Amino acid sequence: MGRNLLRYIKESTAEVKKVVWPKRPDAVRMTMFVVLFVAVFAVFIYGVDTLISLLFNAVLLKG
Repeated sequence: MGRNLLRYIKESTAEVKKVVWPKRPDAVRMTMFVVLFVAVFAVFIYGVDTLISLLFNAVLLKG
């Protein structure tokens, strides 16, 4: 078991060294895109939730 673990660690380290990491400007741009997308999607979900809530209240109050 110890040899398998050691081999796994060596292979994992070798794979991590092969990774091409993004440059800082690219990482910042991608992060900002994700933050903006999440914010827009949150506003969309809020709007849909509010609309459904208003519709349910209108139906329940009339019934």
